[in-house]
Order: sequence, then structure tokens, then C-alpha cells
Amino acid sequence: MSTEDTTTDSNGAQSITIQTLTNELRALRNRVESLETENKVLERRVETQSDRIEELEERVDKNDQVRTDLAQNTNEATSVAEEAKEIACSASAKVSQVEANNEGESNEATQLPDEIEPSTSPLDFFANCRPYKVRKRFVDERNEQNTYRALLVAKRWDEFATKRTTGDGVFFTREDVRQALTAIMGEQPHGTTITRVWDSIVELGGGDLEERTRQVSPKQPAKQILAIDLETATGLLEDRYCHLDLLEESAASAGGVTPVVTKPTAGTA
Repeated sequence: MSTEDTTTDSNGAQSITIQTLTNELRALRNRVESLETENKVLERRVETQSDRIEELEERVDKNDQVRTDLAQNTNEATSVAEEAKEIACSASAKVSQVEANNEGESNEATQLPDEIEPSTSPLDFFANCRPYKVRKRFVDERNEQNTYRALLVAKRWDEFATKRTTGDGVFFTREDVRQALTAIMGEQPHGTTITRVWDSIVELGGGDLEERTRQVSPKQPAKQILAIDLETATGLLEDRYCHLDLLEESAASAGGVTPVVTKPTAGTA
């Protein structure tokens, strides 16, 4: 083979190599452009998804606010309904009270008719009085909001308290009290509020309830509970004193807590 033929073959090989590299470079450039286009599409998708997420978060916040507002409105409507009901029966209650006062001599203790059981604790007493009067006493007059909340929590034991497996009573854990307060207040209560309401239940309950610890198993930590037997718990819902004006200004309070409520003595109407 001549030198001229060798040179021609070498030049042909170089042309093929350059053409191949040129084609590969063009393909790479096309791929880069394609990837850049795909990247822009993905960026637009990310922006769209981010906007959607923000929109959904706003909807969740609005729904939470709506639920809170509905719970508050429900509580206000219930309070108004109770007030209207109490005002409606107030006249007959006053008549009953006047008749009872006229039939017997004035005593330090408030006398009850034979068919009505006396209260066993301040909790039992206030739970059985007219709700409107109780709210007026603790919220409007004394600004004792947590004491009033404690009464509401105790009266809603059937919804939020834990039932004993023996069926003879119920008990509140702090989590039970938290859930009850959430329903009553329409929002999550602060830890301080839970503690103050808990202490108010203990103070009002007296001998009607027992504060103790409960431990399900050695592996689980002991929890504080407020235990109450079923008969006493049921007695909180009887409305025994709703037809009596036991929370009037003229009804003296024992130690600023509750009037003494007793059975009438023999020979007393």
C-alpha cells in the first residue's frame, strides 16, 4: 500500500470520528435542552402544588375556626335557653319558697320537703340547683369561672368520665377533664386551667369523691384520678332543688360556699 493510500484512509477515519463526535455533542445538547424543559415543567408543578398546599392549609384553619365558633355559639345558645327556662319557672319557685317560709319558723338551715333528699356536698348541692342561678353566682357575681367549669365537668361524667369495670362508679383522669373542658369551652384548655378545675372539683366534692392514684400495670405510670360512686354521680343529675330558690341573696351561705340543706324535723311542714 502506498503512502498516499494510507493518508487517505487516515483522513477518512478522522472525518468519521469528528462526525460521530459532532452527532453525539448535538444529541447531548438536545438532551440538555430537554432536561431543562422538563425541569421548568417540574418547577411549575412544584409551585402549583405549593399553592395548593397553602390553600388547603388555609381551608383547614378556617374549618378549625368554624368548629370553634360553632362550639362557642352552641354553648351560648344553651346558656340562653337555660336562662329562659329558669326565668320561666322562677315565679312558681318563689311561691313555693314563700309558702315553706310561712309554714315553719326561721332556721339557720334550709328545710326541704320530705320527698327531697338533702345535699351531701357543695358539688351535689350546686349541681342540683338551677343552672342559670349557679352561673350567675359563680360567673357573674364572683368571677369564679373555673369553679363553674368544675361543676359542668362533674355533671357531664356520663360523657367524659371513665367507667369502672365493676360498673359501680366512675372516675375522671386529667385527660378526661381536658376533653370535657374542650367541649365546654369550645377550645383546648391551658394546663393551668385544667389544674384549677381539677382542684375545684376536689374542693366542691368533699366526701362525695376520692382523689387517689391508679396504676393499671407495673410498667405503666400511676395516674391521678377523681373517683365517685355511681349513686352519687347519678344524684348530680336529679335537679332536686331547681324548683326552690336556694341561691337567693336571702339564703345564707355556709362559709361562703353553700346553704345548709336538711330534712325537716318532726312536726315541721
